[in-house]
Amino acid sequence: MKTINEFIKFQMDFDSRHSGKYDWSKKIDEANINILEHLLLATVGEVGEAANILKKVIRGDRSFEDSRGELSEEITDIFIYVLKLIYQMDIDIESEYQKKMNTNETRFERYIK
Repeated sequence: MKTINEFIKFQMDFDSRHSGKYDWSKKIDEANINILEHLLLATVGEVGEAANILKKVIRGDRSFEDSRGELSEEITDIFIYVLKLIYQMDIDIESEYQKKMNTNETRFERYIK
């Protein structure tokens, strides 16, 4: 099983081999905030695609089981963009995750058994 840091490294390597309008592996700062804008819009777009599949399941056009593969693909796309945000914004995700979970422990302590 790969660690989150191994996934990030793999994504960085993949991104460094691609070119286009943006440097897909460049760190985000004030000078290139448009990369953050693009990544967030792309992430929201993928969330929208997953939501659209779920909408079709909820209204009865298709079954959840028949949609599972497409949902998995869209959720993986979301994960890819999250990996990119983590490394391009230089987020220490393990530390930030632990801080957030500590906050959630306090915030939701009455619901935790």
